[in-house]
Amino acid sequence: MSRSTKTGRSSQLPLHYFFSGRFARCASAATISAILQGPAFLASCTRESASPQAQITLEWTTKGPVPEAIDLFFFDMPPGAQLLDSYQQLLLPQDKAFGVSASGPKHLVALSGKAGEKNRWTRIRTFGNLCKHTFSLDRESSSAPLLYGEILLPEGSSRQVELPLHPMLTAIRLRSVSCDFSGRPYAQTRFVNTQTFLSYAGSECRPLGEGGGEPVSWMNPGCLDTLAVQVLSEPDMLWQKGIGEIGRTRLYPNQTFYCYPGAPTHLVLEGHIGDKTCFYPIPLPPLVPDTRLELDITLRRMGSTAPDIPTESGAVILELRCLPWEEAGAQTEIFG
Repeated sequence: MSRSTKTGRSSQLPLHYFFSGRFARCASAATISAILQGPAFLASCTRESASPQAQITLEWTTKGPVPEAIDLFFFDMPPGAQLLDSYQQLLLPQDKAFGVSASGPKHLVALSGKAGEKNRWTRIRTFGNLCKHTFSLDRESSSAPLLYGEILLPEGSSRQVELPLHPMLTAIRLRSVSCDFSGRPYAQTRFVNTQTFLSYAGSECRPLGEGGGEPVSWMNPGCLDTLAVQVLSEPDMLWQKGIGEIGRTRLYPNQTFYCYPGAPTHLVLEGHIGDKTCFYPIPLPPLVPDTRLELDITLRRMGSTAPDIPTESGAVILELRCLPWEEAGAQTEIFG
């Protein structure tokens, strides 16, 4: 059930998209470069047949898998409600198309979507409506995470901007682990790791608006909720099989877990030392979206009796690196 995060891939997919008119009623994972030229007059795509328009060309650059679709929203920028001006679902990848957006300053929002799922947006009238949209682990994929991005487009006849798209997920990678009980009565005993999971893991968040990114629901509040985790499309984002017997020789399982940041998340190693069941609930530092936290763990004392009970001081030595997927900066902390 282990997974190793892959990074460093780069590809350029030149895509040009068509923007329909208003409704009838995601290190960046990717970047959209938008070139807006205008004015143009395309009566079939306007709210009013003589309304000036801006022609739009989009190019897609990504270091990871291309999402199935991207939903794009243009909101008017006058003070107030930020009314929806236009919407388009982009099916990826495809070649050339052209489109328009009404002229004037705009607030552009991009969200990962599912092909054909356009009706879910029919009640979006304003940016405030869209701020209620949530990302959820039950729709996430560790290989192609949900993406979001937003940018303000100034008024002008010719504009070129870049819109970075980011995942809201944080990756927590258990890079290595060892066990050294020197000086303890059980010094010759090893820890047998039966399962590993995230507790207090953010499972749903709102990427947009004030306080965007804060989780609105959690999973495994202290203890492992196997029934809730098993209904996820990828249960091993939160829960994976243990790596077995751990001794002084450092093991490199390279197991990676995923959740939304914001909650006091713990990585919990469950197992037994001899005939005693024990847990190592390791508190993680504040998590940041679009990053990978790498952990090297050394176990020095007996674990606690429950996953929501802290271990004794000095029970765990943790070396961690918070990476923007490729860069490293190490530090060592002792948790107990």
